[in-house]
Amino acid sequence: MREPNVTSVVVIGAGVSGLTVAFELLDRAERLGGRLDLVCLEAADRAGGNIRTDRDRGFTCEAGPTGFLDNAPATVTLVRRLGLGERLVRATDAAAARFLWRAGALRAVPMGAAAFLGSGILSTRGKLRLLAEPFASRSTAPDESVYSFAARRIGPEAARVLVDAMVSGVYAGNVRELSLGATFPKMRKMEQEHGSLFRAMLARRRTAKKEGVAAGGPAGPGGTLTSFRTGLEELTAALAERLGKRLRLRTPVRQVSDMGRRGFRILLEEGAPLEADAVVLACPAWHAAPIVEDMDPALAGAMRDIPSAPLVVVHTGFSRMAFAEVPQGFGFLVPRGQGPRILGTLWISNIFPGRTPEGAVLFTTMVGGAHDPGVMELGEAEIMRIVREDLKRTMGVTVAPFFSRMVRWERGIPQYTLGHPDRLAGIDQALARHAGLWVTGNSYRGISVNACVEEAPGVAEALLAHTEDRARVP
Repeated sequence: MREPNVTSVVVIGAGVSGLTVAFELLDRAERLGGRLDLVCLEAADRAGGNIRTDRDRGFTCEAGPTGFLDNAPATVTLVRRLGLGERLVRATDAAAARFLWRAGALRAVPMGAAAFLGSGILSTRGKLRLLAEPFASRSTAPDESVYSFAARRIGPEAARVLVDAMVSGVYAGNVRELSLGATFPKMRKMEQEHGSLFRAMLARRRTAKKEGVAAGGPAGPGGTLTSFRTGLEELTAALAERLGKRLRLRTPVRQVSDMGRRGFRILLEEGAPLEADAVVLACPAWHAAPIVEDMDPALAGAMRDIPSAPLVVVHTGFSRMAFAEVPQGFGFLVPRGQGPRILGTLWISNIFPGRTPEGAVLFTTMVGGAHDPGVMELGEAEIMRIVREDLKRTMGVTVAPFFSRMVRWERGIPQYTLGHPDRLAGIDQALARHAGLWVTGNSYRGISVNACVEEAPGVAEALLAHTEDRARVP
């Protein structure tokens, strides 16, 4: 039996979304003087979800996200509230340079318009088409693929080369299948408000100059990639520590049932069921779907319709002596159709020095994605052969790494494909039938660490408001 006058909440999933929601709930309950019975359930034997930092033989390797952009106030504020401000490390200035593999060579991505027009990334025809962007027509379609938008505004060549690489680097996705409104809503808004991306960027620069901040690019505001001294897992570890015994690992959930005014019943794979006034599904949509199947098949169906792209992350360590000249910059991306099978490689030892033994360099290479799901059927030796072959082709690396580590994500990154806004609307309609049930996480409204953290305070506030209203009803 639940104790009267005590709000009970179950958060299902202890990735960064679930941990942050639980932290925000506890913080608000303490400040407001309310009594909160909170438990966060995690099926795995560790918290953090896809955020995982592995340390092996002097190398620091991220299994999932490498960091977060420091332009998001919510994440930076959370870090400071957790007392981790002094632990932050930002990417070096030397990592500012980024590259594309294009027409058989690594080509620097120009930072300015004049430099871009002089680069070899696009053909002369492609550059001329890009200059015509202010005269491109607007779209009236309710949903449009990222490729369709980019081809219409900046031309098919720029869409295939520049935008494809960006989407592969962020989503490991298919640029022709992803929804613009769901993945890059700022781009769509820029077109709607200014009629042109160029005009919107000029307006943004004027505003940024007046306010003394970085303007960023068309996909979003600027920022510096940021992590912690020993890796990104410091964030989720600190959140887990704050939860203490409220966090229960190795506790998979089988089913959630809506009991109306009595709240929710949570059936576990093992052990006695739980009851709660509110439930937050902070696990991935594919994981949440079977949990709510019996309670609401339509909700489960909408969750199942959100696909994920598989991804293999391969870390390779080399001696600096193996390179006549160690590559300088952030790393490179490979647009599809350029030859190499890899999606791209990050030069980690340039970005965050101190993550290798002395005299070593560390690269992190991504393989797979929506274009190449078959990579998950390959053995480790074959994947490593592909990575080594492509590093030789792109960077001239001929020696074998003396260190390697591989992480497979069968359901790596959620894909906000065409129709995603409608799927979200269907999920919201279903949630309205179950007062006290929330969903959050990177399956829905943003895949980045920042997006997950930014959503958490709103979920916590709405949940506590719901329980307060519920308590007033006789």
